[in-house]
Amino acid sequence: MKNKISLLKPTSVRFLGMWLLPMLAACSQHPSSDASAATPAASAPAVSASVATSASAPVTTPADEADERDENGDSTAAASAPSQSDPATHGPHIKGIALGQTPEQVHAALTAMLPPGTPCTISPEATQLVCDGTAQPLQGTFRFEAGHLSEFKFYSALSSLTFGRMPSSDFVQAFMSAYGIPRMDPAQDNPMFSAYLRYRDDSGWEAGVYPDNTFYVRAIETAQARTQKFN
Repeated sequence: MKNKISLLKPTSVRFLGMWLLPMLAACSQHPSSDASAATPAASAPAVSASVATSASAPVTTPADEADERDENGDSTAAASAPSQSDPATHGPHIKGIALGQTPEQVHAALTAMLPPGTPCTISPEATQLVCDGTAQPLQGTFRFEAGHLSEFKFYSALSSLTFGRMPSSDFVQAFMSAYGIPRMDPAQDNPMFSAYLRYRDDSGWEAGVYPDNTFYVRAIETAQARTQKFN
């Protein structure tokens, strides 16, 4: 019996080896399948990271694109837009004319204001405007102090030429609305002259309108300057 067992042992070993090898090979495939099954879970953070990256990317709006074009000099709208206020001037801007302007600026504004073929002449120093064929040829006066406009006046015919003919009440309402004048109070500086409507602004200007639509704008003391006289 002992000899039979020893003789069969090599054969049994070979048989067991041939039987075990396929089983071992089959078993060795399971870890790889487990790893492949875990792959989607491992790739999930990468997907989340890409979503987070796109979510954090800046959103460009048309306004942002316009700002970028302006910064790069691609837009000329801002450069071509005229300035709405000049720090050297004050009071209402009437047909391009405002207190504080130079004679050259006033002359240019008057030239642009007058219709083509009008019988009006502007003096070289821009102190007078004379219109032929009117009862009073002098229709515009402009006073300068230290090279800057301190008062200007449009007489009746020039007002009609510039703004059109209209009743005094309509002219006053349109004048106030166009130039942001909150009110106009009755005034009369000299009994020999007709009463008129006047507004005085604390920032240092006043405007007056007469019954024939003659009007003026002039520089005056500011409210602060008047108050300091009593300190």
